[in-house]
Amino acid sequence: MEIILIGVSMIGGALLSLVFRPDGALTLKLARAYIGLVMLLSAGAWVFYFAGIKNQFIGGLLAGIISSGKYPARVLLGLLVTNIFLSIKNIDDDYPIKKLARLTLTGVSLATGLSFLIATEGKAANMGDMIAFFKQSGYAVWFLYFIMAMEALGAIGVLLHFKLKSGPLATTGLMLIMIGALYTHRHNNDPFSDSYAAISQFTTLGIMLILFYFEREVGAVPAKPETASAAAAMVT
Repeated sequence: MEIILIGVSMIGGALLSLVFRPDGALTLKLARAYIGLVMLLSAGAWVFYFAGIKNQFIGGLLAGIISSGKYPARVLLGLLVTNIFLSIKNIDDDYPIKKLARLTLTGVSLATGLSFLIATEGKAANMGDMIAFFKQSGYAVWFLYFIMAMEALGAIGVLLHFKLKSGPLATTGLMLIMIGALYTHRHNNDPFSDSYAAISQFTTLGIMLILFYFEREVGAVPAKPETASAAAAMVT
């Protein structure tokens, strides 16, 4: 059910873009709002999983924010990606397609890179269970450490794309890992719900590859200082 809601959220955002076609100024605001929401959800997830919160109310509040926040984030992502696709022919016009592509890719990179770092840290914090799962799945323990290292490197590659242009390679590597995760759950006859995270991540990574193509098409320039300050302002 969760994976269906995520898909519906993405499609809903795309339909909103098709119906209302927001202007350039509004889409830039929405892109910055997406970055802010991603940073808020990532910070909340980090605190929820690793801060050792004992207060039941605060823990429940964080869990609710993390659980529900992904849907408006997906709506925004669907709207932004569709708007970029529809506006890519206007590269030479006044529409701020370069800045929109840059901000959207920044948001998706943050969402993906930070989520994989959180997942890797979660594995490290529960090594006993992870080793047991890998052994049960027929894998050697060294393969667990290999996967954790590759996920961490992939996350860093995504986050440092604008410096190293490493995004496409890192994204492709992470997609292969997600395919492996789906195969493992299928091989183990695990409940389909166990594959939700891998499916969601694989979809987001696919969208990132599309955005990397858009980045090349629009000739996106390196980040300006105002982009970083705008992102930081969204969560202060």
